[in-house]
Amino acid sequence: MINAEIEARYKAFLAEQGMLFTRERATILEAVYKREDHFSADDLLFHMRQDGMEVSRATLYRNLKLLCTAGLLLEADFGHGHTHYERAATTQHEHLVCEKCGCVIEVSTARFAEAVQQVAATQGFTVEHHQLRIFGTCKKCQKK
Repeated sequence: MINAEIEARYKAFLAEQGMLFTRERATILEAVYKREDHFSADDLLFHMRQDGMEVSRATLYRNLKLLCTAGLLLEADFGHGHTHYERAATTQHEHLVCEKCGCVIEVSTARFAEAVQQVAATQGFTVEHHQLRIFGTCKKCQKK
């Protein structure tokens, strides 16, 4: 079941764009908000079909872009050759990406967030949000 606030935000965004909240959009929103990981469009489509949710690939891609524009979904490139998505989080976090096994680790520290604000302030810049991906080797791969 989708959070009523999230659904209301998406409906309001779509109305501003002159678009309707269709059955397909509701299905995609539900599938996205079931996920708590980073996923590709193809991965989401595969799981939706396994769950009996029917939607075309083109409709899915268009609606993932809409969800990003609405601020409900974030895009990230982890160097895997395709875009990954994750639900927009209420807390800012960064990603550590292992270049050997491809795992993605989320990290969040107040010190980093403060440093971002300080750097921006020195330039008279207001931060709305940021994304940082740090590429390296995870613990497991280092031990191999």
